Amino acid sequence: MSISVRDTLSGQMVEVGENGRVGVYVCGPTVYNHIHIGNARAPLFWDVVVRYLRSRDYEVMLVQNITDIEDKIINKANEEGVSWEEIVDRYTASFHERLEKMGVALPDVEPRATEHIPEMISLIEDLIESDHAYAPGNGDVYYDVRSYPPYGALSKQRPDEMRETEKGTTSYKKSPLDFALWKASKPGEPAWESPWGSGRPGWHIECSAMVEKHLPDGADIHGGGTDLRFPHHENELAQSTGAHPDHTFVRAWAHHGMVNFADTGKMAKSLGNILDVERAVDLHGRNALRMWLLQSHYSQPIDYSEEILEEKRRACERLLRLSRQISGSGTSSDLSERLAKELGERFDTAMRDDFNTPEAVAALFEVAGRAGQEISIHPEVAQEFASLGAAMEEILIVLGFDLLEEAEIDVNGVRVRYEEEPRKETLLKVVKREEARRKKDWAAADRLRDELHDEGWTVEDTPEGPIVSRR
Repeated sequence: MSISVRDTLSGQMVEVGENGRVGVYVCGPTVYNHIHIGNARAPLFWDVVVRYLRSRDYEVMLVQNITDIEDKIINKANEEGVSWEEIVDRYTASFHERLEKMGVALPDVEPRATEHIPEMISLIEDLIESDHAYAPGNGDVYYDVRSYPPYGALSKQRPDEMRETEKGTTSYKKSPLDFALWKASKPGEPAWESPWGSGRPGWHIECSAMVEKHLPDGADIHGGGTDLRFPHHENELAQSTGAHPDHTFVRAWAHHGMVNFADTGKMAKSLGNILDVERAVDLHGRNALRMWLLQSHYSQPIDYSEEILEEKRRACERLLRLSRQISGSGTSSDLSERLAKELGERFDTAMRDDFNTPEAVAALFEVAGRAGQEISIHPEVAQEFASLGAAMEEILIVLGFDLLEEAEIDVNGVRVRYEEEPRKETLLKVVKREEARRKKDWAAADRLRDELHDEGWTVEDTPEGPIVSRR
């Protein structure tokens, strides 16, 4: 069965995966700083896509590059007085650490630009031979935008309306819109030998070379932010199509919307108004971040605020609470069977339609709500939802939620965390014990701890509040 993806280039739904294989290329980070939650949207979304496709037995190849040579990296190294390699290693490690904190798996292939210099040189040579590029003799090589009439189709712009995206010496560039494929070396900068002299690649050429090498049949889906449509993806498309017009480069372009602060607007390192992923996970938990991102369609912009994330955290906890409640069911009622079947069908329909995660999550909440309503009226049926429990757990795992992440509740000003929600009476006892500890009434605290122990609970005391778990 195929997957439908709305292609940015054509504006039409494009079918991919008909042969059971899906190749995905996603533009990864330029590693000169820690990633913020806006940067995290793409890897988290494509992590869910890959989880889903593999759960449906597709053979998936996810390629996400690392840009490890670029002006920002060189400038950062110069500012700190260290090598560019040190900057690259530091922030690549940081990127991986933050992916792990979000529960995002590493891609199948994570190519680095500097590992693909020969492939880039070969592609540039093909562009020069086909009259799409020129070497003016100063050690640079430029793409001739006027040689490619469809230029602007991806970003829906006319060349005469476009802004100049790269500053260059006017006497060397035929047109202000022409962009660098190869840059002549400058003193103190890293450089590699090429037919045009010592230098380094331009930014755009790396992705064209990597797609050709790691997805030789072309990328079924090419992902990235809407901010990359122009000039980066526009230039990729021009390069690859210009050099090899008879070869499929990308079948469907999928661009995700930007993350904005709800009160101040765009989130960007250049503006200094970012929220580091590590801080975001510490503030809200990885489940809340996932719920927030997945309840908006990937193609749309999304607003961030602490209030929005708190709402998503509470919503996710309600969903996981029901999942935990019915996960130990031993039988399946007719209602459970009907709800499980409905959930599976609605989830598949949503995900096959341009990876519509908001509809997929809505199906989870609606089905869970109907089960919860039945359980609230007839508590004894809580153990009759085995099939729905299994269906919910499978989908929650596909969506990447951590089923063991601690939930929390505030009771009379005491923050109580737990994996399995205690009864109200148990929570009140935990709170009374915490209040006794704050008053240094150690006898009462010890007595309440022993009572909780006898009831099957242990309490871990932390500066942020007690953590309750089953013995």
